[in-house]
Amino acid sequence: MHDAHPPRNVSARSLEDAGQWLLDLQAHPERFEAFDRWLHSDEAHFEAWAQVNRAMNALDQQAPTTHEHWPRPTRARLPWLAAACISVLAVGAALVFNPAWRADYSTATAETREVVLSDGSRLTLAPQSSVNVTVDGAQRQVTLIQGEVFFDVVHDAQKPFEVRSDDDVVRVLGTAFDVARSHNGLAVEVRDGSVGVNKQYRLSAGQRLWIDRQQGTATQSSVAPTEVAGWINGTQFFENVSVAQVVEQLERYQRGWIVINDPALASKRVTGLYDLRDTRRALQALVAPIGGEVREYSPLLMVIGHKKSNVEK
Repeated sequence: MHDAHPPRNVSARSLEDAGQWLLDLQAHPERFEAFDRWLHSDEAHFEAWAQVNRAMNALDQQAPTTHEHWPRPTRARLPWLAAACISVLAVGAALVFNPAWRADYSTATAETREVVLSDGSRLTLAPQSSVNVTVDGAQRQVTLIQGEVFFDVVHDAQKPFEVRSDDDVVRVLGTAFDVARSHNGLAVEVRDGSVGVNKQYRLSAGQRLWIDRQQGTATQSSVAPTEVAGWINGTQFFENVSVAQVVEQLERYQRGWIVINDPALASKRVTGLYDLRDTRRALQALVAPIGGEVREYSPLLMVIGHKKSNVEK
């Protein structure tokens, strides 16, 4: 157990490497095995990794969620400050490239928010979501920049309500529906009333449309109206979706990153109801039935991979 050793000074190079790994793993999860080798190649790497994680947590004004693997230093030291500088650069870069900072309304990790528009319509933003809103005498329009929003729209036959996401347009007069934007596409689910999408599709209560932007296809299916926007109550039902799609949703409730180090595991299809309020438990329930396991490398990094056999252990 590495937490049995007292905190120790580490080189600036180790801190730089740890900070770079923190960034690289988000963009390149396939590099996890290389990270794992680096982490175990030197005792100092464990301390460097711990310090960079603590610095990021401190910047986020969040105490570490566990002390089991990563002990807190008893006094401030120069290496810790160096790690903090690395983390500041990472946070700064994230802000610059994050479109949410210019949005009219947005939410942070694990945060939901209800917004009442001037026409009386209500928007409930899921975690890590952002929108721009235009409601005036001429139009009612919301642009979904990222994330997921549940809409409860006041009926107005003279002024349709539009939700835009890139080239996709959802148009209603007054109804309750959910729109979720992800890396791969757009999902629209209807709880009440009817919804038009891109002038090609008409959805009624209990129907779902998935627009796959990578494949250029659209698929309609059924969904229980009571399950639409279940995330508002802390749970989400997924039907025949990839592990990667579920993980993308869970990441909105998890500080840090969830890395899938096996593309084959990421592409497996699953169906299930998961508790968004406990991401670790949800991840275990997600991957255990398909031979996967969850390993926690710090409060900022959980890794999903195939479960090791007894022989490998």
